[in-house]
Amino acid sequence: MNKRIVSHVCCLLLAVLQTLTPTSAQNSTVSPVNNTKAVMPKPGAASYWTLPNDVTVSVGEPVAFQCGVPEGSQNLTFTYYSSHRNYILTCPDGKVEDIPQALYGSCEVKKGELLAIWTLKGTSLSDNEAKVVCQQPDDPNVNSAVLHVYDNGASNVVLIGSLIGGFFGVLLVFSLLLLLLQRSERVQNCFGVDDTGDDLDIIFEEEKNYTKF
Repeated sequence: MNKRIVSHVCCLLLAVLQTLTPTSAQNSTVSPVNNTKAVMPKPGAASYWTLPNDVTVSVGEPVAFQCGVPEGSQNLTFTYYSSHRNYILTCPDGKVEDIPQALYGSCEVKKGELLAIWTLKGTSLSDNEAKVVCQQPDDPNVNSAVLHVYDNGASNVVLIGSLIGGFFGVLLVFSLLLLLLQRSERVQNCFGVDDTGDDLDIIFEEEKNYTKF
């Protein structure tokens, strides 16, 4: 009887251990997940799809800046700060202040993205350090980019070529004027060219007559 009781007790203990072992493993697996804290993104961090980037170009090259947000977002403001004046582009309305011909602002919608675009057709040294700033209403995030313009010597070549071309152009104009003056009878009459010729003819005739006598 004692042996039977001991065997039954051993079987019960084994059964209890088998039932407790998976429960402890499950608790050890779940506990790290419960202790992990989720990291929340910053407000407005994912509100921009396309950000403006710094650009470096030589004098005369075109340049473009883009800023994009989801199509359903509120108004997007894209400001261009230059040494001359500041210009504001508002999308999706496409409202833009009076801007020079070389600077062009536009709004586009591509694949669910609202894009504000500033395009500078030709850069100059005065455009160096120009800045663009992209911002949405009630959004603390402000994204900006800077334009760097350098002189690669092409402007000097253009200046020298313009001076040489202007010099030869002036010479050509004066040459044409001289030809016109020589062939124009009215101009010669105004300057008394015909009278001088007549006076010379009279002098030659008088000398001939004098030699005859």
